[in-house]
Amino acid sequence: MLLIPPKSSLCVAMIFGTAGIPLSCPGRDSLAGIGFVRKLGLDAFEFEFVHSARMAAGKAEACGKAAKENKVVLSAHAPYYVNLCSDEPEKVAASKVRILDTARILENAGGGRVVVHTGYYGKLDGKKAFEAAKEGYLNVLDSMKKAGIRKAVLAPETTGKPSAFGNLAELYGLASEIGFERFKPTIDFAHLHARANGGLNTKKDFDRIFETVEDAVGKAGLQQLHCHFAGIQYSAKGELRHLTIDAESPRFSLLAESLVDNKCAGTIISESPNIETDAILMKKEYERARG
Repeated sequence: MLLIPPKSSLCVAMIFGTAGIPLSCPGRDSLAGIGFVRKLGLDAFEFEFVHSARMAAGKAEACGKAAKENKVVLSAHAPYYVNLCSDEPEKVAASKVRILDTARILENAGGGRVVVHTGYYGKLDGKKAFEAAKEGYLNVLDSMKKAGIRKAVLAPETTGKPSAFGNLAELYGLASEIGFERFKPTIDFAHLHARANGGLNTKKDFDRIFETVEDAVGKAGLQQLHCHFAGIQYSAKGELRHLTIDAESPRFSLLAESLVDNKCAGTIISESPNIETDAILMKKEYERARG
């Protein structure tokens, strides 16, 4: 099912932000971080809930107010302890709770993308993992609806290891079946590079990503991107660790050219070890590519 929003709701360019609180921010909480990214000339901030998603409703509302005042787009990364493909029902149930907790916090902050790592194939083949993930996400979406969560949407992330569910085709296949209005995948370019053992080496490699997106959900997918970027070290088994973008693994300049040529719009979150410096560098490189 594909629902395309009205043209007036679409973005016109890419904006950039940080995964969590900028390293140079004097205050070490999300509220301070949101204001600080604006001082840096950035436009987005992603909450990072690594172990658990906890934030008082009042604090989330204050973050939402600060984001609105500073014109900063918010998103949130759900805890990493999520596996919707597990063969253990209790782990699947706990995963759904963690995703829902993250969605509730982001809803209190005004809404946005809830970034999720779906989990690992484990004992499942690709088809069964796809069905397990689909069932899990539909259950979460139903719980979100019952909880009155309307402005936060699920945004599962492409993963960096072949053992993990979440290649580009899988996630956008889910988006086409679940409905893009409720399920908007996050494209992590470093993960895709590592997953393919260094597969993003030319502009055409990036172009093919956007072709896949458009084929699955239409041009609206290109106009509502949510992305992560960093350099990455990898092995035959996939990602090892994030690097600064000067590692050129992959090269951001090629992505910038592809984004412009494919008329893309949306958000890119820096997951570099030096998050704000590289977010600023990416913004400048993208603006050069736009001319």
